[in-house]
Amino acid sequence: MNNIILIGFASCGKSAAAIALSNAAGCKCFDLDRVIENIYEKKHGSALSCRKIFQSAGSQGFNELETEAIISLSKMRSSILSTGGRAPMREENRTLFKSMGHIVYLKCGVEVILKRMADKGIPASMGNSPQGVSDEWKKREPVYSALADMVIVNDTLSPNETALAILDGLVPNSSSSNKKR
Repeated sequence: MNNIILIGFASCGKSAAAIALSNAAGCKCFDLDRVIENIYEKKHGSALSCRKIFQSAGSQGFNELETEAIISLSKMRSSILSTGGRAPMREENRTLFKSMGHIVYLKCGVEVILKRMADKGIPASMGNSPQGVSDEWKKREPVYSALADMVIVNDTLSPNETALAILDGLVPNSSSSNKKR
């Protein structure tokens, strides 16, 4: 099996779908946010969440750390990678993702994303506001769509249903309507 790279907006279900996909396919799963947090902790001796790292390091510092994390995973084989929502916005990261495997865009509408963000809150990088989420979604959506080998609309899918849709779409001669043409 080739690597599968999951991209999409914050709270679209990448992490949960990656775990379900890893279980269904019997392969390793990596969450880019956890890799970033581990690298940060090794460098700075303190553990911080990605949100706190972003606040501490700023956008540029976080971007550099994120690219370092992707490079550290570039040799992974037969694995699933759940990325951060900002990761595909950097050209260098897009090039790395393309070299690593199949790119699957998990697409959700803004309304669904806002509902899913209710527990964690809206990231500061999006202005802590629904309008900020909508504006950022409009910027990112075309980038995600252009990068993806496959698009799965998962507004109403469970993580397991999302995983099955991805596996179905990756099977040669699949009749899946979710496959990007």
